[in-house]
Amino acid sequence: MDQRVPTKYLSLLQKLSNLKELKQIHANLIKTSIQNYPFQVSKLVEFSALSSTPGSFDYARKLFSQIQNPNLFLYNTMIRGSLMNREPHEATVFYFQMRRENILPNNFTYPFVIRAFEEQFELKSGEEVHGSILKTGFSSNLFVLTTLLNMYSVCGGSTRASTKVFEEMPVKDVVSWNSMIAGHLRHGELESARRYFDMAPEKSLISWNSMLAGYANSGNLKEAERLFMRMPAKDATSWNSLISGYVKVGDLISAERLFERMTERDLVSWTAMIDGYVKNGQHDRSLKLFRQMQLAGIEASEVTLISILTACANLGALELGRWIHSYIKKSGFIIDKNLVLGTALIEMYVKCGDMGKGLEVFSTLERRKDVITWTSVIVGLAMNGHCREALEFFTHMVREGISPDGITFLGVLCACSHQGFIIEGRQFFDSMMKDYHLVPRIEHYSCMVDLLGRAGLLEEAEELVKNMPFEPDSIILGSLFAACHIHRNVEFGE
Repeated sequence: MDQRVPTKYLSLLQKLSNLKELKQIHANLIKTSIQNYPFQVSKLVEFSALSSTPGSFDYARKLFSQIQNPNLFLYNTMIRGSLMNREPHEATVFYFQMRRENILPNNFTYPFVIRAFEEQFELKSGEEVHGSILKTGFSSNLFVLTTLLNMYSVCGGSTRASTKVFEEMPVKDVVSWNSMIAGHLRHGELESARRYFDMAPEKSLISWNSMLAGYANSGNLKEAERLFMRMPAKDATSWNSLISGYVKVGDLISAERLFERMTERDLVSWTAMIDGYVKNGQHDRSLKLFRQMQLAGIEASEVTLISILTACANLGALELGRWIHSYIKKSGFIIDKNLVLGTALIEMYVKCGDMGKGLEVFSTLERRKDVITWTSVIVGLAMNGHCREALEFFTHMVREGISPDGITFLGVLCACSHQGFIIEGRQFFDSMMKDYHLVPRIEHYSCMVDLLGRAGLLEEAEELVKNMPFEPDSIILGSLFAACHIHRNVEFGE
């Protein structure tokens, strides 16, 4: 064997920059008996497993499968690579395979395996790994314990387990304190989180931002403001947390003032304000801010686009909605595989009266459509006078195995009311309770009263109102009086 070959490949591996070069080295190693170069092969696995190049991790799997008796380094590499490629389940598969091979984990294995179980919310498996950590002598390793602490904070039903791990830690760094703060906030324990925040000997920007977001999300804006003013340093996350807090409670004036004070606004800042305007019914202002965002050179996210489409739908701004549709395509969003964005587009088109385009978007969605998507079309058809088609869509949806919800039934009952489908209306109203165990709301009763009233079935409508589990509102009473007037039954109206 040529002794210069290993050195040659080591040099090439150090300069490796893409998957094509890796495959060339792999091919050459095969020609020169790959089993003679385990170190070089392990480097090939490491490069491909941890590379962000598309297809690299698939190649790492292939390389790994060809290795006889892979060692701990290779297993650690594949576990880490699985997590990097958002395959937490595969990371745990490699871990269990390693244990079956009687290979003991080390301080590099445990943090990634714990994270894999955390991402899958596999608390029981995480607890088993905790037991293994105690047995193998890594219970004092700060990195391992901090990851374990975070796993319990995310997956635990309470903060009891994470608190126990924290109290037993021989050394507590700023990351451990931050995990405790975040864990208590995640469980809604704001006072406990503040206690850990105050006790922390060192506070990072993450500590401050976590506590600030906790107060802002809970609606305690006074305390959030005080904390914001005390912060030794602020980043975009700090400003965005407070803006989102104001938006959540409907205080758009304070949100606007803070937004105007920001020297550097990121996508989250713009989206928080746009979404705030939409949720508070200020659709014109949301569109104006969206235009400003574009002039600032900020590319819209999926969340931004959904908010803007909602604004277009509520304003009936069809032309702008069409432009947004075109913008979505040009920006690289794949609508046919994005159910949420696709549904927002459907709702925009049907509310703006372009039922044909709404149905076109619906038909292009590749993923299994959910009840929200189907309901958008059913309600849209009813709104646009295609009542028989709305009922047909309902039947089609049920055949596809999708269970309707309260809003779906509101759509079909409205269709029955507008078209005078009395028999179908009664059937849908009964089916709602008997077949789907849904409790009718006042809106459902209102549709039925309107349907019966228009048909002149005033006594049946009155009986339905009397048997409602709540008092009739002005809309229901108005429908009854209007029906009495139409059918010239003044005595019944009195």
